[in-house]
Amino acid sequence: MNHGTSAGDVAAFAARAARLDPDAPVLVQGGRLWAALPIGALAVREAASDLPEGVYRAGDLAAEDAPVAKPVAAWRGRLPQQPWTAVESVPAADIADIDRKAAQALRERRGQGIGDRRLRDAMLDHVALRVEHEGRIYPVEVRLVAALCRMGFLGEDPVRVLRAGRRVGLAATYGAVWDRDRGLPML
Repeated sequence: MNHGTSAGDVAAFAARAARLDPDAPVLVQGGRLWAALPIGALAVREAASDLPEGVYRAGDLAAEDAPVAKPVAAWRGRLPQQPWTAVESVPAADIADIDRKAAQALRERRGQGIGDRRLRDAMLDHVALRVEHEGRIYPVEVRLVAALCRMGFLGEDPVRVLRAGRRVGLAATYGAVWDRDRGLPML
């Protein structure tokens, strides 16, 4: 995430999240905007905002109508902890191609005996890319690619595959996305 945002970009960030779900929570904290997307991913972007820290409704932020914040404690879920380590770089064109092919596959399979929601969920869970780094495999699900593209974060810069503990993320020109917090590992 190498580009900061202006106040107008806060509304643009919220508008992209609101297109997916107007009730999506947006956390303003520590110089960043976080949005919990309904496809099971977190979007994050650096924020230069005069908004007080707190949790907002994406639709309210997008409308720029003096949104009311809930306290930061109202945020549900854990954020990826620092440090965020880049384990690989992927050309932006390859990420855009994965998104395009996933959308095409979804369109082609609609109405073929599987409900649209089950089909969409299976597509989002599909591992589109596996990255190996220091003997460990980092699976990148289609949900991360879709979230990166739907939030408008993809630019010309290579996309970095990130890790933070057990979590995987993608960082592009205008922001990053992280996989959902899966809780404690099975022992």
